[in-house]
Amino acid sequence: MNVVPDNSYRWSGDTDKGGAILKARVKAIYNQIADDLKAKIMKGDLAPGEMLPSQSQLAETYGVTQMTVRQGLGLLVDDGYIYSVWGKGYFVAEPTLDTVVINLSGKNFFGQELNPTMNRVDVLHADQTMLDRLGVQLGARILRAQLTLDLDEVPVALDCRYIPYRKGEPLLEKELQYADFPQIVARHTNLVVAKSNFTIEAVPLSRAEADALKVSPDAWGLCIEQVLYGVTGKPMGWSKMVCRGDRYKISGVAQSYSRKA
Repeated sequence: MNVVPDNSYRWSGDTDKGGAILKARVKAIYNQIADDLKAKIMKGDLAPGEMLPSQSQLAETYGVTQMTVRQGLGLLVDDGYIYSVWGKGYFVAEPTLDTVVINLSGKNFFGQELNPTMNRVDVLHADQTMLDRLGVQLGARILRAQLTLDLDEVPVALDCRYIPYRKGEPLLEKELQYADFPQIVARHTNLVVAKSNFTIEAVPLSRAEADALKVSPDAWGLCIEQVLYGVTGKPMGWSKMVCRGDRYKISGVAQSYSRKA
């Protein structure tokens, strides 16, 4: 791997544009270092449990400063490829296959191509369940969007999305229907979505849910609830999707490392 030494990235100008270019180029260097070490780990050149060369050795190898090396190593720590031991250094992490990555985005929700149809958009007053999920006051106004998800023209899921109502900031029906739920919540609240928790359980369907999914009133379904949180830990949005047990499945991928890019 060829890496240009740090001194070639010095910027003589003092404009904002120059600073931005300098920052982007330096960032590219530590990303290259992270990618190179990642490739060596995946090829087995660096084995699980093996200690990486010291930061000074890596800096000399790549022709960069130790600060740049630390930034690259930080990316690998975040992605689960390596871990640090205080006073010793960085070690290659053991690959694990016990973490499953599940696709929660758009039409490919949980690995199936589903076609959404908007049923309704309305404003409700928060009941106890919404209070528990969203941390709002009882009776607070909540925006609800209800969609039916079809597979081969058969309804397989009923998806209800709940967001605290903000006066003067209506959401377009098309956005509610097609955008990913975290994107909708982020745009509506003007805040960053930092975390998503979800639960999956088998539940008896309500009469309304059974009618919407065209199954018998005593049928059971798969309930998938997702709560989105901001950086402060405050709930920002809640979705509840009820699926037909006879037509729906969940699929995911287990990777060698937890957050492989």
